[in-house]
Amino acid sequence: MRLILSLLFWSLVVGLVMAWLGWSPADLADHALDMLRTLLDWMDGLLGWTWPYVRQGAIVVLPVAGLWLLMRFLRRRHGARRDLRGP
Repeated sequence: MRLILSLLFWSLVVGLVMAWLGWSPADLADHALDMLRTLLDWMDGLLGWTWPYVRQGAIVVLPVAGLWLLMRFLRRRHGARRDLRGP
């Protein structure tokens, strides 16, 4: 019950402050979406130029990493078999 009363109280306080400032929930949602769009546009401008270089590097890095992981897996698997046979 205390939680419900607390939520009602804070809803009243926030509603009064928003009314005093002349804000509506729709205004807040519009502003939040505008901020998200602005952030995404900014990130695209900042990181957009990197994408061609990432693709170019991935052509070399991903196969090398795949081979390295495969060799590591095979070494562990082979080492486990050796341990099972004993001395």
